[in-house]
Amino acid sequence: MLYRSSFEFRLTRLVPWADDGDDFYGHVETVREKVAAHEMVQDARCITDIAENRLNLEVVLEAERHDQAIPSVLRIVRDSIENSGARHFGMGAISRNRFSSSGAATSPVTPIWHRLRVLVDLAA
Repeated sequence: MLYRSSFEFRLTRLVPWADDGDDFYGHVETVREKVAAHEMVQDARCITDIAENRLNLEVVLEAERHDQAIPSVLRIVRDSIENSGARHFGMGAISRNRFSSSGAATSPVTPIWHRLRVLVDLAA
């Protein structure tokens, strides 16, 4: 079965994004590509708003049941964020060590993904 998930994030970092937004949009695209490359994912799209530091990530993935879709999409998105050198909050617990459990170590240019909400439902 196909499931559609919709994430809303606030994307911040200690150093402001460049005026042209290339660093913001480039980072978001890197994460989106990593999500889209996962074998369970059928489609991944992103709508961004640099003025508000927000983005919506829509992911369509294949899973046998709803109770498998939710943890799978959370893991895929969380791993994609971490593998892009960013941190995240609100994406579930990963405990590699006590101080870096939410992704990369924080520097002034480390992107930080704050999950605001997520919805998962059957795709139409």
